[in-house]
Amino acid sequence: MTAPTVAPRAPRTLAGELPVWASGLVTGAVAAAASLLIVVAPTLAALAASPDTGSAIDWGSAFPVATRLWLLGLGVPVATSAGLFSLVPLGLTIVTLLIVIATAQRFLMRSWAAALLASVTFAVLAGFAASFAWAGADDASGSTARAVIGGLVVAAPGAVIGRVRAHGLTIDVVDLIPPAVRTGIRAAFASIAAGLGIAAVAGVVSALQGAHAIADTATALDAGVVGNAVLAVGQLLYLPTLVVWMLAWVSGVGFSVGDGSLYSPGSTTAGALPELPLLGALPQGAGGLLLWTPLLLVAAGVLVRVALRRRLWSWRDDAVAAATATLLTFMLVAVLAALASGAAGPGRLSHVGPEVWAVAGAVAGLLALGYVTVGATAALVARLRGTDPRRRDTEPGLEEPARPASDDERSQEAQPAEGSSTP
Repeated sequence: MTAPTVAPRAPRTLAGELPVWASGLVTGAVAAAASLLIVVAPTLAALAASPDTGSAIDWGSAFPVATRLWLLGLGVPVATSAGLFSLVPLGLTIVTLLIVIATAQRFLMRSWAAALLASVTFAVLAGFAASFAWAGADDASGSTARAVIGGLVVAAPGAVIGRVRAHGLTIDVVDLIPPAVRTGIRAAFASIAAGLGIAAVAGVVSALQGAHAIADTATALDAGVVGNAVLAVGQLLYLPTLVVWMLAWVSGVGFSVGDGSLYSPGSTTAGALPELPLLGALPQGAGGLLLWTPLLLVAAGVLVRVALRRRLWSWRDDAVAAATATLLTFMLVAVLAALASGAAGPGRLSHVGPEVWAVAGAVAGLLALGYVTVGATAALVARLRGTDPRRRDTEPGLEEPARPASDDERSQEAQPAEGSSTP
């Protein structure tokens, strides 16, 4: 007697207890409040612990400052007396996105209308927050519009991902995409992940080389316990931004931290930098073996192409997948480079980060070179061995399983031939 099977427990959510419209409103409101709270709470704690405030603490000034920092994570520039700051702390953006995903998974109904309503609710609340933070300012309307757009850009994918994680993909959109295009999409995301991984490793190596400079800068600041804590959190929020800078460095194009500066494997021209420990991790070396650094992205393209070979049935599929991966990689890297570029203060710091289109083209081109290298090598080997180079399943060493039979073919095989008798 076989033991009864136990069905897996469904994810614990509150979606079933709420109507569609309410689940969308609750998801957007809770996500906005929670992501804002993680900025407001440390700001208030730092203000309360600051030894310079004494007994007269201006609590009212902390909320607009924290709100503007939260909105900076949504791409809204902040103008201060020290200058314009538009460089997005991508760490805060990622945290906000994760909060939206978790909230949607917890509260959102199965309906796609609820996901849309959650995204709109989050964006509207971001606009309200901008109106509060810039009340009375001349550019209040522009900041509000940017907050709504930025909130929608962050909340929409978060709501969709959270909804899919909770209820699955209930529409057959994926089946409408050709298999070769789907393979190209997978290759693009895998290649970007590999490129960011290489950039992160390069950043760690550079930070180890600049460990003394980082320690000396932190010691010279002498910010105290509270100041050091605030400084550490702020630098953590910009760590993903630094990883994108290192991706630009690995591509060979490089990036700048102020007018006239350049950090690349070919040459390094550094100017005066703010006294921030994080900037001690910028790469200082150039030339020599570092000139071969871009080949790491070519190697990443080779590995991705080899890993996805079993999804490619013909050379036509291979070409479509490679073209799709290259185009999508170009667009996604351009978005990352744009988010990692902006103003970090007055004067020569009015523009920092990589050149968007140059970096996107370099990364996409190097990865595409890896795809083409594998394809061309396999075609050459197949031609030398006298096999058909147009078919993937004839490549030596890369044999593919037979294409799976369709339901009609399986049903025809199961039926006995006409005039024959079954045993």
